[in-house]
Amino acid sequence: MKKKLALIFAILVLSQTLFSCSDTSEDTTLSETASSMAETGGTAGEESAETIAEEETRQMHAVPSDLDYGGETFTIVYPNWQGYNYYFFANEYTGDVMNDAIFSRKSKVEDAIKITLTEVCPGYIEQIFPTVSASVKSDDDAYQLVLLHCIDGVASMVRGGLLYNLDDLNHTDLDAPWWNHRMMNELRLGKNTYYGVSDYMIPCPYTIYFNKDIVTECGLENPYELVYNKEWTVDKFISMAEGATADLDGNGKITNNDRRGVSYDETSKWISFMSGAGQKMLERSDDGEWKLGMNTEKMQTLVEKFYSLAIKDGVIAPANSLSVADGNLLFELNTLAHAVNYRESECNIGLLPYPLFDENQENYISLDWGGLMGCPTTIRNPDMVGATLELLAYESGNEVIPAYYEKLLEGKIARDEDTVAMLDIIFDTITYEPVGNYFGFDGGVNPIFYTIGSLAVESKSADYASYYKKNEKLASKVMERFFKDLEKVESMAE
Repeated sequence: MKKKLALIFAILVLSQTLFSCSDTSEDTTLSETASSMAETGGTAGEESAETIAEEETRQMHAVPSDLDYGGETFTIVYPNWQGYNYYFFANEYTGDVMNDAIFSRKSKVEDAIKITLTEVCPGYIEQIFPTVSASVKSDDDAYQLVLLHCIDGVASMVRGGLLYNLDDLNHTDLDAPWWNHRMMNELRLGKNTYYGVSDYMIPCPYTIYFNKDIVTECGLENPYELVYNKEWTVDKFISMAEGATADLDGNGKITNNDRRGVSYDETSKWISFMSGAGQKMLERSDDGEWKLGMNTEKMQTLVEKFYSLAIKDGVIAPANSLSVADGNLLFELNTLAHAVNYRESECNIGLLPYPLFDENQENYISLDWGGLMGCPTTIRNPDMVGATLELLAYESGNEVIPAYYEKLLEGKIARDEDTVAMLDIIFDTITYEPVGNYFGFDGGVNPIFYTIGSLAVESKSADYASYYKKNEKLASKVMERFFKDLEKVESMAE
């Protein structure tokens, strides 16, 4: 993944440099670090096109070259949600880089094993579970692949016995680099693998956008340098947000007409601070049972830190009221895909991973908010399904992922080495939060999942002990019922 980004950057930098409206000494300083690290092989290093080409020789996929399914249809059911509408399907060449890469992938997969790929969208995210459930109950092989929201229907599909064990598919090499075995293990709460993670499933992490000009004006530390040096921590984020906030019009109160430290569009954006700090929601007990793992000193500390930020006058803008592109905001919490909205911005914008808990934390962690994929138990031809999933994953790495990154880097949105290095870090540290994926909309779990945003930021409270005690019992019952159902489903399948 890192080398793909490097190659894309090498091509793009020839046509356009930074996405600032003017050249500044700040830009030069930021890119010097990346260039220096390139010479030493550091995180931000970019390699020559020849070196990349030599090392990009890929191992072959696990699909035999003589497979022929005689035009059999492979139908994908998906919700009208997020990236599924933009980054997954195309039915002709249009000249758009992303569209054409997707259509090329489709054509290559169809030609390779003689199938017909088609897709069905029954509605928004809540329609996927009942659609698939009805199909399975009627023993109907209507869908071969199910694409889901990151939370809605995830637990219901598994506990309802609707999903095929992907470990049993032929013609797939789940240890190959186009499959993410580590993340599939995170999502496996029982014996079987129900959700697949491959290059076909484009991640959707959150990121922190920042205004480079405000960093310079306020004499703040270089955020990129902080990231490279593993000094980009929660404390540093908070201190910089507070340091940038100012009553510019001198009327004694800070509004969106002044300069603020942080904005966010909705509460879930604060959850990634928890994951970024290495706080997992799930842990195994001594007897091997899964249980809620949120009653920790680290979580209490995180709540206290963000409570202290929330009660500082004017630092955090009201939800969905201010953008980093407005010119008077230091940090904006948003999706990485939101970058396309800043192509024509006159502001000098950068992006960052969510911060470390402290400098003792080994790696940055980026929570994926993208969807999940699984196969119904009613698939009639598992060999065809396995071959198709393998090819979709393999071909995505050839064209679709590079096209997606190029889309992110399009226009004025960050053609500099530092931003490419930040994308490297974000995508190379993607993870899931299984409790959030399986139970994020359930009573008890939902409030705990949203603790930082709901309790510390919006309710301006640091009383995590009482908050956790209030929700823990119901959350534990929700999880306990799920694991009992899962055990029944898997014992029946044996």
